[in-house]
Amino acid sequence: MVRNDALYKLWLEFLGDVLQGPPAASTHYEAQLLKLMAESFNGSFASRNHVSPEWENHILSCWPLDYIPNDPPGGYDFRQQPLLRWFVFTGQTAPQSYGRVPAALASDHQKGVWEDLSRPWGVNHQLSIPLRLGGPDHNAYLVSRPDRDFTEQEMALAGLLQPVLTGLSLQLIVASAQASLVPKSSAHDLTGRELTILTLLSEGLTAEALARRLTISPRTATKHLEHIYRKLDVRDRLMAVQQARLLGILAPTPEIPAGAPSKRSCT
Repeated sequence: MVRNDALYKLWLEFLGDVLQGPPAASTHYEAQLLKLMAESFNGSFASRNHVSPEWENHILSCWPLDYIPNDPPGGYDFRQQPLLRWFVFTGQTAPQSYGRVPAALASDHQKGVWEDLSRPWGVNHQLSIPLRLGGPDHNAYLVSRPDRDFTEQEMALAGLLQPVLTGLSLQLIVASAQASLVPKSSAHDLTGRELTILTLLSEGLTAEALARRLTISPRTATKHLEHIYRKLDVRDRLMAVQQARLLGILAPTPEIPAGAPSKRSCT
């Protein structure tokens, strides 16, 4: 369970970043969430799905982007989809994997038809983590991979993440509703944590020093730097600080009057 503990810590750091950021910025976290989901479960891709009581399945978001169509090919009767049958007919809300759906709910023929449909995208095994959002619709995060069913350790991690994912989804729903009320000049959608890191960068701290100062892992610090560089459209820390000052995100470098002693002067 050591791997689960390390992954859960990463997820809590991610959750903290979302909750600390401005509301409008939360809507940009979905791709990062799905990427972390796929990495956590060694999946080919991850998606967020919404299924109505009429069995209409819509993929709301996917990582990698456009890996599969938002609306699956027509002609397939989703009343035959094994995982959906499990959730609908059992009323269970805990995570479930495709390989654990019993034959009483999904015959070999039903599973074979689904596998034929999904094989082009490398979907022979799926892990579904339902979101407990209430209402008649079924909302879930799905991790898909081609080679093997999900282990007991992975199922345990899914159970740990279920309330985290539900809370994040509620946050994203609220953020989407409020996005139009937030000024567009919101510091290039930098989160509170990213603004803190940018300020520390301007003080000359390295990635390792950032990690120590903020008590986060070096990997997490590097990820934050990557996000900052992407949002500011720069390639390194020096350019990030310069661009932030040009945009007014950071205070400009104070000018030293001519003839004034420098900070390193002994006089």
